[in-house]
Amino acid sequence: MKRILIVENGAGFGGALTSLASLLERLDPARFEVHLFSSYPQKIITAGGAVRRVGVWERKRLYGLGSRLELALRPIFRQRAGNASFLADHLSTGRMFAKKTAAYARVNHIDLIQGNNGILINDAVILGAARAKLPCVIHARSGEYPGRVGAWLAARVARVLAVSNYVADTVRKLGVLGERIALAPEGLDAPRFAKSADAQAFRTRYGLSDDCPVIGMVACLVGWKGHEVFLRACADVLPRFNAKSVIVGGEPDGSGRYLAKLRTMARDLGLGERVVFTGHEPDVAQALAACQVVVHASTSPEPFGRVLLEAMAVGRPVVAARAGGAAEVVEHGRDGLLVAPGNVGELARAMRLLLEDAPLRTSLGRAGREKVGRYSIENHAARVEAVWDALTAR
Repeated sequence: MKRILIVENGAGFGGALTSLASLLERLDPARFEVHLFSSYPQKIITAGGAVRRVGVWERKRLYGLGSRLELALRPIFRQRAGNASFLADHLSTGRMFAKKTAAYARVNHIDLIQGNNGILINDAVILGAARAKLPCVIHARSGEYPGRVGAWLAARVARVLAVSNYVADTVRKLGVLGERIALAPEGLDAPRFAKSADAQAFRTRYGLSDDCPVIGMVACLVGWKGHEVFLRACADVLPRFNAKSVIVGGEPDGSGRYLAKLRTMARDLGLGERVVFTGHEPDVAQALAACQVVVHASTSPEPFGRVLLEAMAVGRPVVAARAGGAAEVVEHGRDGLLVAPGNVGELARAMRLLLEDAPLRTSLGRAGREKVGRYSIENHAARVEAVWDALTAR
C-alpha cells in the first residue's frame, strides 16, 4: 500500500479538479491510499475507494499579480516586486504551509507528495516535500511561466506530469530535463460521460425549442477563456440563423463581476435573449449534447482542453483555438475546426460553416467520437501510477 498526499492549490472549481476526480476514481484502493487537501471547499471529491481523507488547507498567499503586498512593493522594487513579495511569502505564510505539509506527511507515513496544477502555484507543497524528504510530483495542468523562482522550485521536483506537449515545453524552459517529465494527457470515461447526455432535458430547462440551432461554450468565466471573442462572433452568426448560444460555467471566485460584464456586452451587441448564461451546470454532458456546435475560444494557449474530449464523447463538432494542448487534440478538418486565437472573423466563419453544413457536422462529430477513445481515463491513470511506482519503489 502506497500513501499519496495530493494538494490541490487551484483558484477554485474547474477542469483541474474535475480531471483529478476522474483520476482518483480509477485508482486501485488495494494499492493506493490518497489523502487529498484543497485550498478551497469543494464537493466534487469525497472520501471513498482509494481516497482515505479529504479536507481543506487554505493557502494564504502574499504574492501574485494584484496582491496587496506586491502592489505596495512595486514603487520600491519595480519589476522585482514579484520576487520580493514571493520572498516575504516564503519566509512567512509559505513556510507555515510547507511545515504543515511536511508534518502531515510524517505523521501519516506518506510515501509521495503531489501538487495538482502547476509548479509556481504549488511552491509551498514542493518545499514541504523537501522538508519531509519525500519525492514530489507536480501534475502540471497549466503552462509554466519562465523565471528564476519557477526554475528554483522546479529543481526540487522529482517528476512533472504534463497534460500536453505544450505544457511539457514550458516545463523544459525552466531547466527540467526530459527524463523528469512524463506526458500524461487528460483522460475521460467517454461511455460513462455520454450516458447522461440528455439534450432534450437541457433544452427544456432553458427554454430552447427543438428547431433552434444552438452554439455552446463551456468554460470557467475567466478572461483568457475567450468569452468576449465568442460573443462578438455570435453577434455576427446568431441573427443569420435565428440561433441561440449557451454559455455554461461560473466564476472561480464567485464574485459575479465578469458575468455582469459579459451580460452587458451581450446586450450592447444586440444579442438580447439569444445568449443564455447558465452558470455552473452539474451535468455538462446534457449541455454539450444540446448544441449543434461547441466552441473553445481561449485567447491564451489552453494547457489541454478537457471540454474538447467531452464534446467529442457526445458526438458534437468542435471549433477550437489553434494553440496549446487544444491544437494537439483537434485535427483540423477531420474531427474539428481550428481557428487563430482571438480572431473573431475566423471564429465566426467556422461557426457559420458548421451551422450551414449538417453533413460536415455529422462527419466531424463521428470522427471525434472515434478519437476520444485514445484519451481513456484508464490510460491516464496508468501513466500516473507508473510515475508513482517508479518514485516509491523500495
